[in-house]
Amino acid sequence: MKKLSVLLFGALVFISCQDKNVIEVTTKNVPDNTTVEVVIKEIGNDLPMTMVTGVVVNGKVSLENPFLELDEGYLSIKEEGQTEQAVFFLGEPGKITIEYDQHHPDKPIIGGTQNNIDYQKFLDKINPYIQKENEFLNSNSATLISASADVDLDKREKIQKQFDDLTQASNKIITEFEQQNNRTALGLLMMYQNLSSKTKQLSDLKEDFDKYPAELKKTKLGKKVQHLVNGTNGDLAVGGKLPDFKGKTPEGNQQTLHTFLEGKKVVLVDIWASWCGPCRVENPNLVKAYQTYHEQGFDIIGYSLDKEEAAWKKAIEVDKLTWTQVSNLMYWDDPIVPIYGIQGIPASYLVDANGTILAMNLKGNELSKKIEEILNK
Repeated sequence: MKKLSVLLFGALVFISCQDKNVIEVTTKNVPDNTTVEVVIKEIGNDLPMTMVTGVVVNGKVSLENPFLELDEGYLSIKEEGQTEQAVFFLGEPGKITIEYDQHHPDKPIIGGTQNNIDYQKFLDKINPYIQKENEFLNSNSATLISASADVDLDKREKIQKQFDDLTQASNKIITEFEQQNNRTALGLLMMYQNLSSKTKQLSDLKEDFDKYPAELKKTKLGKKVQHLVNGTNGDLAVGGKLPDFKGKTPEGNQQTLHTFLEGKKVVLVDIWASWCGPCRVENPNLVKAYQTYHEQGFDIIGYSLDKEEAAWKKAIEVDKLTWTQVSNLMYWDDPIVPIYGIQGIPASYLVDANGTILAMNLKGNELSKKIEEILNK
């Protein structure tokens, strides 16, 4: 599940020769006088910084474009009494257009340059698949979660297979788009957005980034990608080291990752939450893997981004998560979020006793195969 209430795909505005540096926003179902802000995030600072602010008048607001070079940005819509919405986009000098409907906050339309138009075409292609995945989860998550208590496991596995097929279809589109746009501004955008779920070797990620043109690397976006690839969060790739963390167990005891890893053969660090549908769907697979491989040296430590202690403990009990669990009950304000560069959960890291990452974000049978491969070495 994503941090933002909109899909964390936006628009890309690359180098263009426009007469105006402006961000023109057209809204539907947004009251007049609603505050609209353009915010950015600086390297090493997870807190957003407001660049320009305006208010909606007759369904429109025109903002000065603050971007001097290619960078990420967020359009924040702050309607009084409503949950704040955010549209992710990439900004640069020129004219950016955004159409936003409060009744459909996950479907903004971005335009203004050819790159914007091309990227919007990608969004138009991928969003129906994402919508199908969400609808499938909403209609089947209760069955999947109840099945984690050993109720009709055959039915759960069938539903799990259907969901895996849906995600494979959307992943195929994303992969094709990346291949078609590698070494371009659009490719850099995809690389930045997908770094939190990277499964490649760290050396491969660096090699991919090295092939981008120098002018793209010098932009703010390029520097952010380089920071993730080469900096602290860049270590979160296969072959890198997983940073330490600490949290309290349901019994109130402090537990750190590094002390937990001592003497272990292979450990799955599972970042999840009781409110995360996809996490709860995956939990039965973790239970199965734990029961199958624990006596051979496999272990799990769960790290929850829950906020409510009761909901966290109930999910542990219902899903039969018998391994070590920790949480700081801080939701997305948990320090692990910026340290690990987490954009969405579930997120998982398969590590050895030294914290070296052996694999990332594996699910279902892929996870079991990897565990078996490691244990049989």
